[in-house]
Amino acid sequence: MPLLPSRNYSDLAAANILLDVKKGNKQALGEFIWQNQERFYSIAFIATLDPEIASQLTIQAFKNACAALRQSNAKQLSAGPVWDWLSQFIVEAIEEWHEQNSGPPPGNPQTDPTMDGSAQMDWETTVILGTQRVKRCINSLSAEQKQAFVLRHQLGLSFKQVVAVLNQNPDNVMAWLHRGRVQVVKCLGRG
Repeated sequence: MPLLPSRNYSDLAAANILLDVKKGNKQALGEFIWQNQERFYSIAFIATLDPEIASQLTIQAFKNACAALRQSNAKQLSAGPVWDWLSQFIVEAIEEWHEQNSGPPPGNPQTDPTMDGSAQMDWETTVILGTQRVKRCINSLSAEQKQAFVLRHQLGLSFKQVVAVLNQNPDNVMAWLHRGRVQVVKCLGRG
């Protein structure tokens, strides 16, 4: 018997909470917001670097998610991981904010991902080490690398969503992710 519940169990539990929210259960709504507010806020803060705007974007994302939930059916909610469905709302709110405040992402990449192999790199490795050691390694990254790394690997956004949140050229983000991964692996190897 496993010590921790499986990912499928967690997704099923999250889908059940959403079904209860859809039915109007206020306690389930509170649990839904409680479970996701820190993640939404973290993503919004990384995108804006402003606590007030991050709070506003978090609230807007929850409003949009609840509105979409009322119009969805039960099969849509249980079709896949809940985070895949839910993450779109915070990313869309951030994209709208970027359109109004940041302008379009840079056209030309600052880096060439084909030069360092990041165009072919994919991060599918799980490292089981002490959390303090991993945090120390992540904190040693440059600001751009750390933002991309945290959004992708800690907060669970897709690559396309990371590009939207950071409002950057995909080649830049790909290179930052690759270089960040390489640095973390090197740091973990040193101990």
